[in-house]
Amino acid sequence: MIVWAHPDQEDLIREAIEVAQLELIAVASDRREGASVLSEAFGVERLGDLRDAIQHPDLDVLWLAAPLPIEAQERKLIRESGHPALSLEPRPGEIAALCKQPEDADTARFIPLLRRSEAFQNLQQMLQDAAPPHSLSLSFRGRPEHGTLFARLFDAMDLIDHLCGDVESVSASLAIPEFDAHAPAPRVPDSLFNLHGHMSVNFNFAENRCASAVLSNVSDSWFRGVTMLSETGSLRLTDRECHWRGAPDEMASFTDPEPITAGRLVGESIRRRLDNLDHDVHPPNFPRLLALCEAARLSCRTGQAESPSRMLAMLSHV
Repeated sequence: MIVWAHPDQEDLIREAIEVAQLELIAVASDRREGASVLSEAFGVERLGDLRDAIQHPDLDVLWLAAPLPIEAQERKLIRESGHPALSLEPRPGEIAALCKQPEDADTARFIPLLRRSEAFQNLQQMLQDAAPPHSLSLSFRGRPEHGTLFARLFDAMDLIDHLCGDVESVSASLAIPEFDAHAPAPRVPDSLFNLHGHMSVNFNFAENRCASAVLSNVSDSWFRGVTMLSETGSLRLTDRECHWRGAPDEMASFTDPEPITAGRLVGESIRRRLDNLDHDVHPPNFPRLLALCEAARLSCRTGQAESPSRMLAMLSHV
């Protein structure tokens, strides 16, 4: 494996490659100093930039850990390399680019996606005969080295899209911890990749449903939790547990004793990808998910509900 990362991701990388049972042979970073720090920490080759990593003769697996956008030509090189590529950030991450080049969605597999987890697979089995959800509440949070707020938002949007269907509008608010809570709201970034802090999102549907999410990339630790309410019962899901309660005599649960850490979950995601154990029956709809993310970002700026379908229609003509 070769990793493109930042120095503050050292612990995450170390745990992930141990869980995935892979050999790290080289590291790259967007800055020379960063690559040097990681190279010394792991005792491996230091590469000049991302292109050197993509074109390395001994590359088997590429992990894009750094929370930075990558250029269209680099995305093309990754696809043409034929090697598995995994990313802590959605790629390409810009809906305008995706509208022009739909194949960009195949650049790298976004990890860790909750819908591909073992806990969610158990949820699917529990809910085969259950009624569709009326209410969904999500809490996804992590530390900055685990990925951007955009990554947490994309993961949440994928689950909402899969379980609840078309979203009519999104209302969102953003809080940035570096500013005082009583200070005026800072300007919302122009790019999804630059989203940072805490976000609350409310979803509006044409159907009889409701959903909300609280997201953060500056939490003290990693956590993903879902509460679902339906006509027939309630469900609680985390990365390691799934509990369903229906009528008094209807209960089901799944618990994985392994501890929850971002590094372990990333390593498991990499291993599942390499072992072909995470086939997508319903792969993420990247244009629709990016439109949802953009609608949330714009809502944070305007203070109004924004329509993902209108966003997709506008940006598809860019």
